[in-house]
Amino acid sequence: MYESFYGLTEKPFNLLPDPDYLYMSAGHEDIFTHLEYAVSENKGFVVVTGEVGSGKTTLINYLISKSLSGVELALINNTYIAPNQVIKSICREFEIKTDGLDRDEMLDLFHNFLIEKYSLSKRVILIFDEAQNLSIKTLEEIRMLSNLEAEKNHLIQIILSGQPELRAKLKDHRLKQFVQRITVYCHLSGLSQAEVDHYIKYRLSVAGAKDPKIFNDEAIELIASYSRGIPRIINLICDAALVYGYADNIKKIDRKIVDDVIRERNSSGIFANETGIGEISPPPSEGAVITQGGTAAERIDLLEARIQNLETMLKSVDKRLNSLMNVRDEKDAVVLELFKLLKSSMESRYDTLLNVARIKAKN
Repeated sequence: MYESFYGLTEKPFNLLPDPDYLYMSAGHEDIFTHLEYAVSENKGFVVVTGEVGSGKTTLINYLISKSLSGVELALINNTYIAPNQVIKSICREFEIKTDGLDRDEMLDLFHNFLIEKYSLSKRVILIFDEAQNLSIKTLEEIRMLSNLEAEKNHLIQIILSGQPELRAKLKDHRLKQFVQRITVYCHLSGLSQAEVDHYIKYRLSVAGAKDPKIFNDEAIELIASYSRGIPRIINLICDAALVYGYADNIKKIDRKIVDDVIRERNSSGIFANETGIGEISPPPSEGAVITQGGTAAERIDLLEARIQNLETMLKSVDKRLNSLMNVRDEKDAVVLELFKLLKSSMESRYDTLLNVARIKAKN
């Protein structure tokens, strides 16, 4: 829409995780160093927290995309798991058949799986994304897995990534034993104002801008203040600001344009619940039964079911998009463009799942 006008080869502020656009701030580098250390040293429980859109999943994607040879990896991103379904969910992700087995039998089977991988010098890593949704009882079930250890080594490494609610949840006295098992904990904060400046210019440069100073200092200052340094919000504002600038034939984005974007953003109500994007499914009850599959065919069926669920969500977004199609001028089209970004945000949650699939294909 605006790429050629600003001398860009592609849109620089898409929401989909792209390793080419990964900006390693001081905070991101610190978190990634901790993750690399934890993985290389097999440090058991690792907890990463951060605000919605701060880049936690992007970092985990980056970690997964690096050469993790000799690793059996599984990802659970549907974290509304009833306690009595935890071990079954884990076995499913590691493609272990559990048909007809009770909880204790599944634990024994999983323990044997871990011992087998240990004997082959293969490490086992389990990642829970959106871990703030895990209940206290479910977290306790996960803690019990840490009892499955060799004499001097952890048989499994568990990484929990979640929003700040996870940090608050871990303060519950019922999780005292769980917290004692956490060997590495780190929190990802928003970017500083200087880092927001670098972040915007970096993404513009990657997108082909010969002059990355498309946003002036006052505009960047306002973006940093409003976004609190959260990359996802920065992307939303910057993309919309470029649409505004293009509509008004303005080559340099100033504070007024950014202020217009923020005012439109606040008045439209489109992103009123942005921190809950994708979190629309209620948690199951404690006794809920979750259908699991063990074979490759069953896992494909499960993945297709997840995709169908996402498609249902996207259809509702499409309906709202269609209602915005009859715009009067290019400036009105900004609302439409922002809503498309919401759709992109929902699609991005599958990127991590695809990376895990690639790792599994290599093993």
